[in-house]
Amino acid sequence: MQLGINPYENNSYYKVIYPRQTITLPAPKGLDLPRWNQKCKFNDAFVVTIPNGRLMTSCCYPVTPDNKRLLDVEFDCPYAEKTLPSPVCYEKTVASLFWGWNIPHLNINTQNIYGHWFFDILPRFHLLEKSGIPIDHYVIGKLHHPFQYESLKMLGIPMDKLLEVTAPDFHIEARKLVVPAVPFYLGKCPPWTSQYITNGLKHNRKARKKAGYERIYVSREDASARFVINEDEVMQLLTKKGFKKLVTTPMTMQEKIDIFSSADIVIAPFGSANINVAFCEPGTSFIELAPNTFVDDYFWKISCHANVQYYELLCAVEQPPKEPAGIDNIIVDISKLEQYLQMAKI
Repeated sequence: MQLGINPYENNSYYKVIYPRQTITLPAPKGLDLPRWNQKCKFNDAFVVTIPNGRLMTSCCYPVTPDNKRLLDVEFDCPYAEKTLPSPVCYEKTVASLFWGWNIPHLNINTQNIYGHWFFDILPRFHLLEKSGIPIDHYVIGKLHHPFQYESLKMLGIPMDKLLEVTAPDFHIEARKLVVPAVPFYLGKCPPWTSQYITNGLKHNRKARKKAGYERIYVSREDASARFVINEDEVMQLLTKKGFKKLVTTPMTMQEKIDIFSSADIVIAPFGSANINVAFCEPGTSFIELAPNTFVDDYFWKISCHANVQYYELLCAVEQPPKEPAGIDNIIVDISKLEQYLQMAKI
């Protein structure tokens, strides 16, 4: 099944949950020219059923009975070529919530990346729900973080049905394997993913506003990359403007939801924590401090879906640039930040 080609289309094995759509989103605000197209195309969000389908290796590649891998629902990741053991057979309906990398010996796990967890993995559960197919087991990569368990509980995902993958030679066969589309491949953050996350984690639970968090700055001081080199200088300016500095990693999901729903303006360097902007109230301003060496419209789309006013402030990066692309530490131009604050009426 090649990317964008659906051999199961028009039969009982392939079901479209959300049809493809093209929408135009508001351009980013700020002094820098927009770096992406406002017209966003999102492909069909589907669920495919594979009788006697298999999942193989720690990256959970879906495989058909005639040994075809489904490329548009997997992330092609290098793994050691070896003979797999015979599959463990489940005479049940098994669904895959897995996508991305799962290489335990290199400590690389997509499901442990905060942003991908919320907008590329959890929404697949929503597609399964909408399909109406009763699921006996859900396959997912090994869980490690409180945000994973907290969000699963908040969304009503039954923990006792999870099959967590830990072995690199994972191999199962199911009487019926059900595989939902991957939001990342459909166009990055389709509108229905934001609606699912905000409804399930915020609106259905009634976030509690917290006084003193109207102006927040999200720090990446505990991250290994993409942190602000001159953060002390940034905070000298923002503290005078009444901003509170946050490090979100140790916070519970409920704390994050409550705090971001309380904000009138959020300033943050590019990074996974910015998915929390989905919990902001309409009309909130979000100034993203973006490295000029990397282009990504993910958080702009999330902001637009939440009716948040998005500003992109391009920043120089620490030299020499780092590999792979997108992990550069940034240097904020303070005079430019002051102009953005004025634009946001701060």
